[in-house]
Amino acid sequence: MGIGKLVVIVFWVTAIFNLFAPLAEPMGRVLHIAAPAMLVMHALECFFFNRRFTAMGKPLSSSDKWMVIVFGGFHLMKLMKQIPELNSGNQSGNNKRA
Repeated sequence: MGIGKLVVIVFWVTAIFNLFAPLAEPMGRVLHIAAPAMLVMHALECFFFNRRFTAMGKPLSSSDKWMVIVFGGFHLMKLMKQIPELNSGNQSGNNKRA
């Protein structure tokens, strides 16, 4: 697990803790706004990247979808490295003929 995922875990644990034992202002209010916003952004990432991976013939598994919702781009970076078509440089715009 990378440092980015560790930071995200700390964020989510703090956000959940803030629901039951509110932190001092302004941090408590910031978490009440930031956590739902982050959840929505990660859900949108999951939706759009699932469509992209499905179009490439590699749909996301249920566990990958949940990991994207929790970790967002940090998990997506791991998934992108696993797709050989993206790493080989043979994308449609990159092979121009002379």
